[in-house]
Amino acid sequence: MTTRFTLSSLAAAIALLTNPATASDALEEVVVTASRLPTPLREVGASVSVITEQDIQLQAATTLNELLRNQPGISSTNSGGLGKISSVSIRGEEGYRTLIMVDGVEMSDPTGTQSMTHVEHLNMNSDVERVEILRGPQGFVYGADAGGVINIFTRTTQEGFEGRLAADIGSYNTQNLNASLSAGNSRMDGFASVTALHSDGFNAMTYDTSGEEDGYDNLTVHTRGGVNITDKLRAQVVLRRTHAENEYDAYSSSSQTVTPDSDSEFTQSVGRVSLAYSGEQTRQSLAYAQTNVKREFFSNGESSYGSRGKLKKLEYLGSYPLSKHLTAVWGADNKEEIIDAVDADPKQSRTQLGIFAELQANLQDSVYVTAGLRNDDNEDFGTYNSYRVTTAWLPVQNDESTLKLRASAGSGFRAPALSEIAYNNGPWASGAAANLALDPESSEGLDLGLDYYRQLSGEQSINLGITLFSQKVEDEIYFDLIGYSGYLQAEGESTSKGVEFTTDYAINSHLSLVFNTTYNTTEDRAGEPRPRRPQNTSNLGVRVNGMDNALHLLVNLYDARNADDIDGASLDDYNLLSASANYSWNQLLFSLRLDNITDEDYALAGGYNNAGRTVSAGVQFDF
Repeated sequence: MTTRFTLSSLAAAIALLTNPATASDALEEVVVTASRLPTPLREVGASVSVITEQDIQLQAATTLNELLRNQPGISSTNSGGLGKISSVSIRGEEGYRTLIMVDGVEMSDPTGTQSMTHVEHLNMNSDVERVEILRGPQGFVYGADAGGVINIFTRTTQEGFEGRLAADIGSYNTQNLNASLSAGNSRMDGFASVTALHSDGFNAMTYDTSGEEDGYDNLTVHTRGGVNITDKLRAQVVLRRTHAENEYDAYSSSSQTVTPDSDSEFTQSVGRVSLAYSGEQTRQSLAYAQTNVKREFFSNGESSYGSRGKLKKLEYLGSYPLSKHLTAVWGADNKEEIIDAVDADPKQSRTQLGIFAELQANLQDSVYVTAGLRNDDNEDFGTYNSYRVTTAWLPVQNDESTLKLRASAGSGFRAPALSEIAYNNGPWASGAAANLALDPESSEGLDLGLDYYRQLSGEQSINLGITLFSQKVEDEIYFDLIGYSGYLQAEGESTSKGVEFTTDYAINSHLSLVFNTTYNTTEDRAGEPRPRRPQNTSNLGVRVNGMDNALHLLVNLYDARNADDIDGASLDDYNLLSASANYSWNQLLFSLRLDNITDEDYALAGGYNNAGRTVSAGVQFDF
């Protein structure tokens, strides 16, 4: 039997703590994800949040899902532990509408389910320095199908030579090992990292009565190098390769049987070469990126299915200040998706050319407005237009407080993925899905927000934020998870509406309280809630620092309520209590993490197990 905690019970425990961090004026932070140009957060009208290196190190998360769990407006699913199929949903939308990038490289898989990113293979390590989250439709900036963006940045290279060794061990014989080197001077810089992750895992599926463990292995190599050809011209290359092997339980819905001895292999190699010019006024950049993916599935030691694919993307971006208060931004991208082979199926490919332009206005350093249009020409489905408009107004900005009112609206479209078309035209489809001709989806979103920062006293400060949002998708493409017939399309609208509230209160230089809550109602094409989307999620955290800022502690309670499974059955409400701490001493950083402290029995997806109480410990050495 497990003990259930509530947000009020954690709040009562706060009085026992006597030590963490200060609330900072996040509005002064510079972000690049909102417009692909460095922009102070105070000037951004879109909804953006940032996870800093200090927060990443303190959370000591192994996976991207774990790291994002404490963020407003984000929910995730997982099918039985490390390496199992996972997704990240922003504001109730499908996971494949979330664009995920690492150092500017798109991590999508054209052969995967609806070309989504395999977040289960994006493990977090000591090299991740920063994560920016951009909510709402972002088709104008990042391609017409982007319903939200997660941008992951690895550690910035400093002048001189640096190295880092890190090791974490934990429950289920989980081992996360990382080694990295970086070097740089005024002319060139380089960074290289190797991460090996292993876990014995646990029994992934509740239907599997064998009790066998479903393990996971991941080896990721990430490199980045740059040369300052002149003081205005820079060339950079990013290379990344992930090879993962996963054990899982295969389930047949028709025969209702489980094949415990099932395995999969995933290999993704990505590269991006870019050339950037930064003149006194003009900025221009040109980049080419390519992703190669190979996946293979095994049942009882025999290969049962395989796929290979490529994603090629050529990008150009330019900007020029037309005046002191007005800047023009323009660009183009050409994207080619290729499925080389799906077993014996013929090769498939498709290109999409997009061009866009935006005006960015600064009115008296208190009102910031952007307005942009984009045109996409899809080889198979023709031409579509999308837009984005944002505004940020700072009626109050002084040494003690800052108030920002913001709004953004945008649209986009998504052409049916090659994998969706291939499935419906292949031998797996049946019934209404067999040979069904799919049409593009269209989407539109709006949000209104307020951000407020106030210095209450010498050490006391508070950050408050509230956002109202409304989004819709027309003619949504979805997979038939009841009859497994294939991909179907619904006429009409699927909607997602809600409110996000955040606060960060620094009581003094050692102790701060963090709270956020999201209320999100979703409706699919039939007027039913979208599956596996909690209607309400909340986080209450306590951050402590002490011992001359050498010791950091975070205690967090996550609460999720009112979610349905794919069959309409209700998933139980649950809450997860976690605690993490790190201590720095000379060149060493020691860390400890406890997750699901109360050993809560919960389900993110019906039929799949989740980890019970876990503990992990780590050490990091910088030289």
